[in-house]
Amino acid sequence: MMKDFDAHEEFIHTLIIDDIDQTITSENKELLDQWRTSNEANEKTYQEFVNIQLGMDKLSTRNGQDVELSWEVLDRKISNQTNNLTLHKANRKIGLWYKVAAAILVMISVGYYFMLQSRYIVVNTAKNATITRLKLPDGTELNLNASTVVKYDKDFINNRRLELLEGEVFIHVVKHDGPQFILGLGELEAQDIGTSFNVVRNPNKIAVVVEDGEVALKHTSLNMEVRLTKGKFGTYNLDTKKLSSADNTNENYKSWVDKKFIFQDVPIGEAIQQLGKVYQMPIHISGESLKNRRLTARLHYQTLDSALHVISASLQCKVTREKDTYVLSNN
Repeated sequence: MMKDFDAHEEFIHTLIIDDIDQTITSENKELLDQWRTSNEANEKTYQEFVNIQLGMDKLSTRNGQDVELSWEVLDRKISNQTNNLTLHKANRKIGLWYKVAAAILVMISVGYYFMLQSRYIVVNTAKNATITRLKLPDGTELNLNASTVVKYDKDFINNRRLELLEGEVFIHVVKHDGPQFILGLGELEAQDIGTSFNVVRNPNKIAVVVEDGEVALKHTSLNMEVRLTKGKFGTYNLDTKKLSSADNTNENYKSWVDKKFIFQDVPIGEAIQQLGKVYQMPIHISGESLKNRRLTARLHYQTLDSALHVISASLQCKVTREKDTYVLSNN
């Protein structure tokens, strides 16, 4: 079956689009994963599709563009220039180069560049995006949270440098014979020494938590460095220019990735704030007596409904849903 993939490029592109649209069947998902892991060129093709789709989503959210209408306009434009090619937005079963051409036309028409900045590939996730999973050309795996921007050189395999411009990313670096993996963080850089780690960058600070391995967090111009090993937490304050490290006490630092929560005698308000942020759904508490309750629980559920069901049973309260909001209240 794998040998037949190369002869059915359109079929593969269809699987990629279905995967991005989250309409792919489990059987086809398995086939696509096999194709992606068979060689680096296949994974690169997949990521190019993802980058284009992320850019189209960004156009829609930031610039108020009607993406469906944009495809229709592009269809008319390209149809006027070609006799044999037609853009079908209904199913988007098209060759990769053709979709890239369409995306470029959209970028030119609105003056917004999302995928290529000279030699760089930029990935920009929307404010309400679910977790975006990417694999870099060397096999390094990225999990991007919402409102996150990363970029890397198109020649990444020869420099292995990723830039986190803003947001949050969990990185699993793979062993590679090439240069050492480096994460650029503006004034800082994190040099990997075989590891998995979580990084947050916002206008005030940079925070790194190491899950496994070791990270060298450096400020080269100020000649400062801290070494972070498993279970360590490093921070850099952009105002005070202070770089420090400590033991990580936040057991839920990567709950946004794996949906695992550990609550040990915490105020219920604090717990639901974390849940609401991860599942991107507002949760309210009705009643002062319930607000004073504390929660001890271990949760690992892909849906917020399941997590709240456990909390409801633990605190003997009820959960209702009102439009796009969950409400916890006394029975």
